[in-house]
Amino acid sequence: MPASSGEGLSARIVFKAAADAGGKAVTLVVTMAAARTLVADAFGVLALGMATGWLLGIATDAGLSMYLARETARHRDRARALASEVMTTRTGMAYTAAALVALFVSRFVPSHWRLQFLLVVLAQLTSAVLETLYHLFRGLGRSEIESAIHLSQRVVTVVLAFVVLWWWPRLDLLGAALLAPPAVALAVAWCLTPFQILRTEEKFVPEAQASDRYLTPSTFLRDVLPLGAATLISALYFRCDLYFIERWNGLEAVGAYNAVFRLIEALRLLPAAVMAVTFPMLCQAVDTRLVQRIGGWLTAAGILMLGLTALASPLIVRTVYGAPFEPAAPALRVLALALPFFFLNYALTHQVIGWDGQRAYLRIVSLALVANVLANLWLVPELGITGAAAATVLTELVVTAGCVHALWRPQMPRASAYGLRGLQAEAPDARMQPEARGSGR
Repeated sequence: MPASSGEGLSARIVFKAAADAGGKAVTLVVTMAAARTLVADAFGVLALGMATGWLLGIATDAGLSMYLARETARHRDRARALASEVMTTRTGMAYTAAALVALFVSRFVPSHWRLQFLLVVLAQLTSAVLETLYHLFRGLGRSEIESAIHLSQRVVTVVLAFVVLWWWPRLDLLGAALLAPPAVALAVAWCLTPFQILRTEEKFVPEAQASDRYLTPSTFLRDVLPLGAATLISALYFRCDLYFIERWNGLEAVGAYNAVFRLIEALRLLPAAVMAVTFPMLCQAVDTRLVQRIGGWLTAAGILMLGLTALASPLIVRTVYGAPFEPAAPALRVLALALPFFFLNYALTHQVIGWDGQRAYLRIVSLALVANVLANLWLVPELGITGAAAATVLTELVVTAGCVHALWRPQMPRASAYGLRGLQAEAPDARMQPEARGSGR
């Protein structure tokens, strides 16, 4: 990976953070407006539809996004074939899932909410496919293109959503307003892709023929599927609490918990932006110094956010959502305890993946899912949404402990062979430590 200047790296992080801030702000603002406009059951269906679509988006990703970013960062000359193979597979899986949801939608919601639920799910799936294509730009070192498209898409989304909620406050029309912008953005991003790939390929001597396939069945099973399974499991422990809440507390409680969780989610834009820009560097790191530096700064930022959120949680909830949602403030205060771990785990999990630790990541998140389900079964029936928030904190502690164990054990390969060659070519005096030897598989 060509070395990037500190100024250029900082600029891309700032731009990515601004774009993500805009995206999170749009989600938060739309959630706020929907909470104040839609009836309680409609808002609960919106929350369930968004969670279900998000989980299906993760499931149908199957690890393809991270694989695309990692392999493009290591092998820029393969970008064209990688993009074609990955996006063909990704799109087919996503919209097959959408068709299955359409067949079985009555299992999720009452019959009079089926169309609305399906539109919201389809909007989330389309956004998930778009996110996979964004990972190509990240691997190419062009995160600013992703940021520009993402920010534009989210601006259009909030305008359409506000028009609908102001003039026609119906969930079916809101679902259509959430679906149209990512569909258009996906078409725009795909049209830009060949130009960016060509621009990158001109700087590299091809390693293989254009007819070679990279996403073979063996590669998918060895490198991609473990990532996909791990990402799906992490998504399950991240949002399955909504289904526990719905089981014991009903749709109105689902809407309340989803509302405060969106506030926490909005705060995670900083680590997301940092990792989107620095992930190619982590893929080629030969020791833990970079992840320690990034993780330390992110943890400090998480502690600061924790203090501010915990102190002002009633005021925040009342200001953002109105007095009816103020009983959810204790859940927000508990969720804030997870912020330092959320921030740190962004760096730790990306480093595990960057060092070809997909199997270790799968073990970590599997343990975290077990912990999350047990905690929800224990806490939600008695404590409701506050119990679900506490389960989230406990789960993030498990992830942190698992990643630390994986990254600092001697047998963990410190970089792929490609990453080491690239670093040694740029810095001939660099030497690999004994524990860094390994195939990376």
